Amino acid sequence: MTEEPHPKYEIVLACLMQRLHSYAQGLGVDEATAREIVERVIAEMPDADDFDRRAEARNRMLNVARRVR
Repeated sequence: MTEEPHPKYEIVLACLMQRLHSYAQGLGVDEATAREIVERVIAEMPDADDFDRRAEARNRMLNVARRVR
């Protein structure tokens, strides 16, 4: 049996993606990678607020960008 996503999952995902879009672009992180990072952050931090999730996603995107260069 697969677990149903939280009802607000898509809203949270869209909000975080919108807020992090420019940051990801500035680092050269493509949209698919950024989305994967945000999805993982949401899954790993279900009780965190958006501020903490954004901070974690930014750190992960920065790490990805450093590895690519």
